[in-house]
Amino acid sequence: MKNKPTLKLCVFFILCSFSLIVQAQNNNVFQLKVIKYSLELDSEKPRYHILSLQNNSNKELTINLSNVVEDTNGGINKSNQNLIVEILNKDLNKPLNLITIPSNETIKFKVKITFHPNARLGSMNLCKIIAEIHNSNNKESVKINTFIPHPNLTGH
Repeated sequence: MKNKPTLKLCVFFILCSFSLIVQAQNNNVFQLKVIKYSLELDSEKPRYHILSLQNNSNKELTINLSNVVEDTNGGINKSNQNLIVEILNKDLNKPLNLITIPSNETIKFKVKITFHPNARLGSMNLCKIIAEIHNSNNKESVKINTFIPHPNLTGH
């Protein structure tokens, strides 16, 4: 009878550990990452960033892709007046907003960023690319900083 509280305590710790493992696995169903940032300096040319989505699960996933432009203070720029952001397939011939990834596969895609004609020169902009499992709250995001040069300040 003396071992009953110890047994209950051990069962409690095992259940807690199992719960943490299951939760950790659920949070790592897929991974979004930037593979290569654009090094383009010419403000007249688009900047292409290469990203990847990796499905770590044993089932096919359908993922929504979207973007949000933020100012350097973290506020959302709802009018998106500085950047024009497009999420495209790797061949740059098809927009992507919904993507299906087979189990344990990785898909690459590109983010094209151009400057709006009325963009504020000399400003730093943050573009957040968001990947979310369709009909779920499971999502990941990456941020891409983009500086819009001012020709008078850079010597162009």
